Amino acid sequence: MSYKALEIVDVIPCLPNLARGSATPLKASPDGKKLCYALGRTVVIRDIVPVNGMIKAQLYTQHQYEVTAVAMAPSGCYMATGDKNGTLRIWACDNPEQILKLETVMFGGAILDIAWSADNQRVVAVGDGREIFGKVIMWDSGNSVGEIGGHAKKVNSCAFKQTRPFRICTGGEDGKVNFFEGPPFKFKSISSTHTNFVNTVRFDPQGKYFFSVSNDMMLKTYDGKDGSLLKECKPHSGTIYGGCWSGDGSKLMTCSADKSVKVFAVADGGETSEVATYSFGKTADCMQVGCVWAGSTLLSYSLNGALSLLSEGAELVSTQFGHNRPITSMAMSGDKLISGSHEDAMSPGGVIREWDLTTGLAKPFKGADGSQKGGHTSMVIKLAVRKSGEVVTIGRDDSLLVSSADGIYGSKVPLDAAPVDMGCGSALVAIVTNTKELKLATGAAIDATVPLDAPPTCVAVAPNDSAVAVGAEDNAIYMYDSKGASKGLKLERHRDTVSCVAFSPDSSQLASGCANKELIIWSVADGTPLITGLSGYHTTRIACLTWASDGSVATGGVDSTIFVWTPETLKDKKPGFTAKLTHTGGGVTALAFVNDKLLASSGQDACIKFWKI
Repeated sequence: MSYKALEIVDVIPCLPNLARGSATPLKASPDGKKLCYALGRTVVIRDIVPVNGMIKAQLYTQHQYEVTAVAMAPSGCYMATGDKNGTLRIWACDNPEQILKLETVMFGGAILDIAWSADNQRVVAVGDGREIFGKVIMWDSGNSVGEIGGHAKKVNSCAFKQTRPFRICTGGEDGKVNFFEGPPFKFKSISSTHTNFVNTVRFDPQGKYFFSVSNDMMLKTYDGKDGSLLKECKPHSGTIYGGCWSGDGSKLMTCSADKSVKVFAVADGGETSEVATYSFGKTADCMQVGCVWAGSTLLSYSLNGALSLLSEGAELVSTQFGHNRPITSMAMSGDKLISGSHEDAMSPGGVIREWDLTTGLAKPFKGADGSQKGGHTSMVIKLAVRKSGEVVTIGRDDSLLVSSADGIYGSKVPLDAAPVDMGCGSALVAIVTNTKELKLATGAAIDATVPLDAPPTCVAVAPNDSAVAVGAEDNAIYMYDSKGASKGLKLERHRDTVSCVAFSPDSSQLASGCANKELIIWSVADGTPLITGLSGYHTTRIACLTWASDGSVATGGVDSTIFVWTPETLKDKKPGFTAKLTHTGGGVTALAFVNDKLLASSGQDACIKFWKI
């Protein structure tokens, strides 16, 4: 079967992973214009700020396991990425085909950090090996040119001296900072011992010094040639998770669990003196767990998932928000895209973002006092937008939340049951629960509760609020009016559980998808099937679907495939456009038409992609 391919035009990338008590390493491209990191199996190379439109991002998704370390070669042409299975892949990041140069298993555990030599010839990878905690290889052949020894526990960080003679330094959970000479690289000395985990080590660009930072709150500087300890200080009152050098090596920055970023001037002899500090707040979610110095911009990543851009004087320039957990739902609100997810580094609180589609930057929903309070205390299950602009959401905290069009949390209504799905028309909101109930609301309160005949799986409301469709586990769809009265219509044609339903823009037709991978178009007036036989395309359950104003239907599956069925191809019982392998880690979770020719999709990978039809 051949269909036209959907053309990907833009990507809103995920943000880096977060785990309380652990550092989140960030890397920059050699020119300081790109930010590099990973989430799940996705490697992200993205603009730091929008350039001539939306933030541009490149995604790499060829790892079979979660990616745990990334590093771009000094040439800017290749990326080295490592996963939790110990596999290192080196691939071309300057080629759209992302050609694989090398794949090799470094050791039997997660790779936690990677560094390149200045001549682009050697790569060192360290991590959580069972017996070997690190290895140095030639980048093109994979031949070993040294092993990283001298550690008794996993190694968290490594760095390659960028001038000759080459040296390597490492820091591990045994508190040791070790120094290696080569090639071939051999253990030379223990440069220092911290009293707790070492989180980051880095050489300056000139190779004159390197530093280490640790859970013991100490910053230590060393001689880059022989590894001898020069100076040490305790600049933070909490764990120091990360650090990095300025481009000229005259300054370094650190980020800490004390919710601050500090900038230090480095004088002869490795003496550090604090020159600037930025404090992010007093709450635990303001802990700074990763940082990188990219060109003239300092970036720091908070435990609440905020990416802060600072000036060299440690003044806040801007803050970027996004998702680092699976996106569960999306909807258009005028020319803005609204998306929902959750966070679990600090708590399982719900996350709602409003995206500017001209820049790819997001604004977070907040409480009336400007804080994060007032939202869902658990994952957002579904969101929708009323004609008035109000954003309605349901969450795993068993509540309905009505927020204003300008992103301010409003009234929260308890549902007294776990919601399964939600639909929204012009004003009418319909919610189905695990107690076999349909709940209806036209404002910020539940107006009616209707018992259902079968356990519900999905629900939709007609755009004109004239009808409600409830999909159920008995493979049928039940039709109700806006007051919750049954219309006496039971739509039976699916051969497995109905997984998603959606009304056409004119409210005259209903599309439904099921676990049997079949799409059916129904007449709302009498419940007769208008178009059947739309099966054999998705290979697993249809997870979501949506209509365009021109009558096209888009479906997304757990198979990570998207199909767009135009009015013409629906008559021929085949899709008009398709995109495969769209999202990693569990398929497509939500679809929304930006306009008739542009489709947005989201997935378990926490990314949003835009497809030209």
